[in-house]
Amino acid sequence: MKMENKLERLRNGDIFEDLIHAWKRLGRLVYNDKATNPESLERATGLLYMTRYLTAGATLAMELNDPEYPYFDRWADRSYSWGIDSPDGLYSFACIRGDSTYRIFGNRGTAHQFDIEIHSPHFANAPNYVRTGNLGFVDIQTEPDGSVEIILSPEPPPDDNKHNWIQLAPDAESVCVRQFFYDWENEQKAELSIEKVDAQYPPPPEKPEVIVDKAELLIKWLDEAGTFWDEVIRIFMKEPNTVTFLNPKESDWGGHGGLSYGMGSIEIGQNEAALLEVTPPDCHFWGFQLGSIYWESMDWWRRQSSLNGFQAKCDSDGVFRCIISTRDPGVHNWLDTAGYSQLTIMGRWLHARDFPQPTIKVLPFEEIDRHLPENTERVSLNERSEIIRRRNLAVQKILGL
Repeated sequence: MKMENKLERLRNGDIFEDLIHAWKRLGRLVYNDKATNPESLERATGLLYMTRYLTAGATLAMELNDPEYPYFDRWADRSYSWGIDSPDGLYSFACIRGDSTYRIFGNRGTAHQFDIEIHSPHFANAPNYVRTGNLGFVDIQTEPDGSVEIILSPEPPPDDNKHNWIQLAPDAESVCVRQFFYDWENEQKAELSIEKVDAQYPPPPEKPEVIVDKAELLIKWLDEAGTFWDEVIRIFMKEPNTVTFLNPKESDWGGHGGLSYGMGSIEIGQNEAALLEVTPPDCHFWGFQLGSIYWESMDWWRRQSSLNGFQAKCDSDGVFRCIISTRDPGVHNWLDTAGYSQLTIMGRWLHARDFPQPTIKVLPFEEIDRHLPENTERVSLNERSEIIRRRNLAVQKILGL
């Protein structure tokens, strides 16, 4: 769009009207949903989703959209969850340009999984972006004290730091850092900064047409990305009480590299439970979590709505058996539905060689014990309270002030 057209949209107010209407269209995905009771908890959660998804988009498209003076901030958080982000994950984002050079530096921390990805174009164009660069935890070289420097540039750096280098495609526009924690209480998050090499300070004043461009990207986020996520969710809502793991190649366009996503949905009554059973593969990381019907991660810091391979207990036969229910079943492997009857579920196998498919069986709550091994690990209400208290404090440590 020509600059004069952008300024005209600013002068006549069209850009403001278009942004408001885009948010209203997102709302129609919620209140026109025929699959939910209009007075249900699920429908009311749509109000939370609308504000959270708008916040996430404003963060990505407006606040962090400056490739000249980038800084890292979260692109998914407990206050604006979307895309069923992992409770084990800390997601950071910064804006870049493919023809520039950037330096990421600081301390790598001790997160079980650490991954840096480059997206072309900007991540807020989802689903119309691809991953064009990647540096995984096994490839990153750090100093004995954990300090690290990573270069992003079109051409290799002239010094000896070529090992910690990611080549930028010409249309690269964003960098994402994923940290996945297994042992929430003891692993330490990274402390990283990013700067554009040779940037001059202070920055010049913002240009009106650039701010209009940012608003256009936010509108695109609400319209195109919002519709895309909704369509994906509806596919898995059609077959409740199933989880289907995909080959990583099926999400390689923009998902977490090497990750097999297990997508599905749960539909149970308040006096029912779902029993999930699977033998986890040999892999670097695995976990399961519950989400809302809008693909928001459930309250994972005050409830046990997720379990990873470090937290979960597999039975002596190697099978992970997990009870999904509103009421506490008194077993270690419990995923709390928080009172919801319709939910989404996500599993993750990271760097696995095979992708086993779980089974889910819906049972009357009173019949749970008939389907579990005798040596299933039990948890009292007081023990559960302490587990969740420590979980809550660990999340606060990871997320910070």
